[in-house]
Amino acid sequence: MKNNLILFIIMLIQINVFSQNINKDIRQGVKLYEDSSYVEAEQKFRNALQKDQDSFVSSFNLADAIYKQENYEKSESLFKALAEKAETKEEKSMSYHNFGNSLFKQEKIKESVEAYKNALRNNPSDQESKYNLSLAQNLLKKQEENKEDKKEDDKKEEEKEEEKKEEEEKEEEENESDESQENKEPQDQQKPENPQDPNEMTEEEAQQMLDALEQQEKELQEDLQKKKRKAVNLKIEKDW
Repeated sequence: MKNNLILFIIMLIQINVFSQNINKDIRQGVKLYEDSSYVEAEQKFRNALQKDQDSFVSSFNLADAIYKQENYEKSESLFKALAEKAETKEEKSMSYHNFGNSLFKQEKIKESVEAYKNALRNNPSDQESKYNLSLAQNLLKKQEENKEDKKEDDKKEEEKEEEKKEEEEKEEEENESDESQENKEPQDQQKPENPQDPNEMTEEEAQQMLDALEQQEKELQEDLQKKKRKAVNLKIEKDW
């Protein structure tokens, strides 16, 4: 019994020293965190985790230091894991709250709304989570309204483009029609296949000339006949 008691006391001393070392790393990390030395604080919290991988405080503070360095993607995964393995409602609420903050910073607004709701399910009196939830919901509403407005604007723009395209096609068809009409010569203006020589007499003109010649010939013959008749009808002087 005596030897066992001594061994138990030694074990208690070792655990106490081990716990003091962990707490020392955490205290130093918190002080560095408060001084905005987030990289150094991260390292202290990692040192504490190496000594106790199940320490919620070390894990939460490590995720917080990473969040402060604006590595939101990494802090998102850490806080999500903490929220899933947290044993108390308070731990879950704190983890979901910071999980929501990491999402919000990455503009994952819809996901952050759900995270803040989970934080409030575990701690309904958390005023910070209520405020952040309201902020995220209002922003989400605006985003959805803007999305609808953009859809409407895009639809109107498509309609305008379609109208413009139709007008251009119609104008192009009209221009092609005008060009075709200009290139097509009217039939009454088309040149005859065998244009008439201006010096060449038409059939009608030839007939008129022939008729005129015949008339002249006729008149000449009539004139000659008259002269002959006159000659015959001359009185012969009487012979006494």
